[in-house]
Amino acid sequence: MYNNRIIQTNYKPYIPPPKKKVEKDAEQKQPQNNHRVVSPNDYSNSNNQQKATTDSFNKTQISPTKININQVLIDFRSTINAIGASEDIEKEVITYLGLVETQSQKPTPNKKMIISNLKIAADVLDGYISDTLNKPSKVVKDWIEALLLQNIDFKADANVTKGAFESITGEAPKTEKLAERKLAERNHTNKALEITSENVISENAPPIEIVNSTEIQPQVSSEITSLINDAQNYISIAPQKALDRLSKAFSIAQNNSDKASMSEIYSKIALVHNNINNLEQALDCYNASTVIAYQLGNDNLKTQNHKQMGKIYNDAGYVETAISHYYASLGLDGKLEDINNQADTLNIIGQMYTDRFIEDEAISYYKDALELAKVTKNLDLMSTSFKNTAITFSNAGEQEKALANYKQAAILSQKSGNENNLAEIYEKAADLMNDMEHKKRAADLYKKSYRIAQKTNDNDCLTRIREKLLSIA
Repeated sequence: MYNNRIIQTNYKPYIPPPKKKVEKDAEQKQPQNNHRVVSPNDYSNSNNQQKATTDSFNKTQISPTKININQVLIDFRSTINAIGASEDIEKEVITYLGLVETQSQKPTPNKKMIISNLKIAADVLDGYISDTLNKPSKVVKDWIEALLLQNIDFKADANVTKGAFESITGEAPKTEKLAERKLAERNHTNKALEITSENVISENAPPIEIVNSTEIQPQVSSEITSLINDAQNYISIAPQKALDRLSKAFSIAQNNSDKASMSEIYSKIALVHNNINNLEQALDCYNASTVIAYQLGNDNLKTQNHKQMGKIYNDAGYVETAISHYYASLGLDGKLEDINNQADTLNIIGQMYTDRFIEDEAISYYKDALELAKVTKNLDLMSTSFKNTAITFSNAGEQEKALANYKQAAILSQKSGNENNLAEIYEKAADLMNDMEHKKRAADLYKKSYRIAQKTNDNDCLTRIREKLLSIA
């Protein structure tokens, strides 16, 4: 599993993997589907697509897009060439890839053996990169771990002729060798030293370069940015308009080999489809965005995409896949020192266990989230941790513990001025009081929630509270 921990600093506790086995349910039964590569233009016209609803949605409607093992091998061999490994290193890596290939051609491939050999091959290449750059490298291992988070078909498909990256972007990764590039850099540096006596060229070039060397023209970049910003305004209110603008931006980016923009646009298109419940399309685009983001080393986009994919898989019932993506997001946020996002993700993972009535596991995650939120003094996240803990205790029938946590959540929401959250906390606490037959206290809390909902114009909340007050009158 990729980065299934929080990166250690003085303030970030180790987050262990789940102590209890979560039921695999849908993941044991997920249907098979052929690998397909998505272009944003394939999804630009959603007017005729039937919008799924939460009530009608079922687990079989979503099946993670498969990446064939042959695509992984193609990309791995391109990486060997890009790195410019020595002959002995290349032979060693090819040996492990040969074992993967042989295993993948069997009627029933051994998944564990394939993964093991891929990781060993990645370690060998990373060792070579580390020696060449004189600093530790995990670039190949991170890439393999990212791919293994996807839905891999370990049975080789002889019809596959392109790697995952080329299938998505339309271009193979550049294969300029590291050794040759470093020699050219040194020559350039020496010339600069002769003229200026200042070393202005860094020798620590990245081991794999995929961004086209042609510089993107400023007006092109400006046009892409304008289209993305314009689309952002329509994502919630007019999805089709957002998709039209994003598709146009993608075409411009692709024509100019602007991989960074392509990755961002894929993620935006995924968000549009997620909002309108086109979940398979959303996953296709998040996956495409993430593949490019790993190639470019865009950690912010990687963690954002993993988190969104985790939410989709969780809602669809693919529990283990969801947790894998959440852990990937946690690790990346640790690298980025984004403590607030770590706390938010821990709360989300806890909610997965609350929804499945695994109380001890849920509360453990909420406690970790609370500790991180305290570091940044984020009152909203602290309040959310207490609220989630209260809900979990309430589900377990421990009403007094639930009420104590609701009280803490309300105090923190009051301090932060988050009235929407406060209205929800009062309503849930009132529900609990009502269940405990404390009608008067329940009514008082409902009225508090109602007054806040009036201030925030939350009509749905107002309707619910009126009905609840009438039921206990």
